[in-house]
Amino acid sequence: MRKRIHVMFECGADGMPYGASHIRLLRPLSHPSVQDKFSLSYGTNLPESAVDLVILERGWRHDHTLSDQVRLLKRLAALGIPYIYEIDDNLLDLNTGPGAPGYPSPQQRQIIIRFARDAAGLIVSTDALKRRMARLNSNIRVVGNHLDERLFDFDFLRKKAERRWESDNSRLVIGYMGTYSHLEDLLMIVEPLRRFLRARKDSVRMEIVGIGDEGLVRGLFNDLPVSVVKVPVEQVEYPRFMKWMQREIDWDFAIAPLVSSEFNNCKSDLKFLDYSLNFIPGIYSATESYVGTIVDRENGLLASADPKEWRGAFDLLAEDSEFRKKLSEAAFSYVREFRTLETNAACWSAAIEAILSARTLD
Repeated sequence: MRKRIHVMFECGADGMPYGASHIRLLRPLSHPSVQDKFSLSYGTNLPESAVDLVILERGWRHDHTLSDQVRLLKRLAALGIPYIYEIDDNLLDLNTGPGAPGYPSPQQRQIIIRFARDAAGLIVSTDALKRRMARLNSNIRVVGNHLDERLFDFDFLRKKAERRWESDNSRLVIGYMGTYSHLEDLLMIVEPLRRFLRARKDSVRMEIVGIGDEGLVRGLFNDLPVSVVKVPVEQVEYPRFMKWMQREIDWDFAIAPLVSSEFNNCKSDLKFLDYSLNFIPGIYSATESYVGTIVDRENGLLASADPKEWRGAFDLLAEDSEFRKKLSEAAFSYVREFRTLETNAACWSAAIEAILSARTLD
């Protein structure tokens, strides 16, 4: 009999699931390869119909309080429904310094701690995050990020990449995707990036998706050829965004800087997956998030925090079109074969069963 699973996803004021909710739960648990295992429902509250398991994600609703959490957990206990807690970021160590933004708030941190501590078990995205959360709950399984191949038009993407590789257009486009939480990461490489753009002002331009503050970008880059690409509101939800990206983004190479920190060291290699399935070669920080996936100069470039390494990587990719093509092909092949749900959705079934089995043994 299929297990009836209800996902209570994290959401903002609009009540819509975040991108992480789709990547981490809704897409894998609805994948055709696991339909004989699960019957999936989802929302921000418990359903009226009976379920066998609830999966609670990250911070749940944006506006819920400790009292709301207590009521929810009491209701689950009264119904005899176990819950698994899923988290893909080290939110407990995010913005902890003086003057840092107010997310998560002290109450939100308490909510995260209680969800993790009282759960039947946890599913996390990286080994580093498992180590961080193990002090709260020892029943943890790691399921890495995998992209849903159903969202990609691979023939279209390959043809677009081939046109880019064969083009005699001398002006290259560098790309970067990152939310406001990644501003510090961009600042880490802003000096070598500015010098690179200044030296190649007539032959290179840069596009930034995600950090939508144009005033901030102008302040960082002044008159350099850097622009903010705004995602249309109707394309923001993850499945639509992925299709929008395939249509609208055409980068020769992309960057993924990552400052070493308690928060960042638990992050996954998701940017590598996104770039690679779009045939975009990338430069990545040589941190735990990427060194286990990327073979330097084979399927991507790795750079330490040394500005000289970043500048050298910029120059290398700007000057060698055949090298860009080689990296693109290798990165795409790796992700297509090993990092899509087609071959990995079953990892979720295995993790859930392992957590529930370990709970029964206890």
